[in-house]
Amino acid sequence: MKQGKGSLGNFFEDFELGRELVCATPRVVTSAETAMHIATTNDRSPRFCNAEGRVHPIIVFHVVIGQTVRLVSLNSPANLGYAGMVWKTPVFHGDEISTRIRVVGLKENSNGKTGIAYVETTGRNQRGEIVLQYTRWVMVRKRDVETSTRYLEEPVVPELPDQVQASELPAWEGALTTAEQTGGRFFFEDYEAGERIYHFDGMTVNHADHMSYTRLWQNTAKVHFDHLLTDGRPLVYGGFPLSTCYAMAFNGLENRSGIVAMNSGAHANPTYAGTTLYAYSDVLETHDLPGEVGALRLRLVGVKDGNPADEPDFERRVNDDKGRERYNPRVVLDLDYWELMPKRGG
Repeated sequence: MKQGKGSLGNFFEDFELGRELVCATPRVVTSAETAMHIATTNDRSPRFCNAEGRVHPIIVFHVVIGQTVRLVSLNSPANLGYAGMVWKTPVFHGDEISTRIRVVGLKENSNGKTGIAYVETTGRNQRGEIVLQYTRWVMVRKRDVETSTRYLEEPVVPELPDQVQASELPAWEGALTTAEQTGGRFFFEDYEAGERIYHFDGMTVNHADHMSYTRLWQNTAKVHFDHLLTDGRPLVYGGFPLSTCYAMAFNGLENRSGIVAMNSGAHANPTYAGTTLYAYSDVLETHDLPGEVGALRLRLVGVKDGNPADEPDFERRVNDDKGRERYNPRVVLDLDYWELMPKRGG
């Protein structure tokens, strides 16, 4: 392929352990992104719809991810997961977000065709304050499949936290929305570890929605758009089912005040146009915090092509024909995160 001045992006061999890079392009976030996010996902969280101009944390996530694509995942067939993600400072309409990355791990896969890059990612606002920080790992194609890199025999895999501790959660300032505004009946005291919340609302993915949503965040990863490259089946950007399932989770968590940290996240199985998504949440932990809110540790599970509320025996993990535990092939998202929830009368 004749390259000329055009960039083919980074392949696995191009990553250097410890290297720090500035991502293009800084972006001002406005009410337009909020409107498009709502139009695509149907998210109804009142705290991110009102006159305060507070930007939804999921939008901040997408902006930061989008800024890293040209350097990290342009040649990626799959985004694999996240760890230690914290939204440290709220973003408001008119703020500018810029992102830097640092390569913290490299591991070539045994197939010789791909490797996994672990990238620490930091998004800041125009004042230099950290708005979002996390590590993600991405499968990246190799340029030369005939030649192994040192990271086949000597992989470097960073030690990542199992979860963000409740004591590390940021305390967001600002007025909380009321039950009258949310339509919700349940507060922090009403949730218990071990309970499951079915969200019931399903959404079928179509090409126009998932491609427009991906372009909104300036995410140019080829697998999401190129019919020829993907044999006619462009892969849905993993952030799309994440956003959609989180929007569905409003049903049963109406008084939520905002996702503030992600302990881990996995895009367990691919999503394609025509897939119908459903979701449920498991309450893993509850922590009383000083002040007006408590913290719920939740596991949000996105499921395709069937409502798990109709399947009481549905499990997100199953054993394959060799007895190995795997994700249920219908699970597309497994998100372990912290949500702030107002207390009753707080």
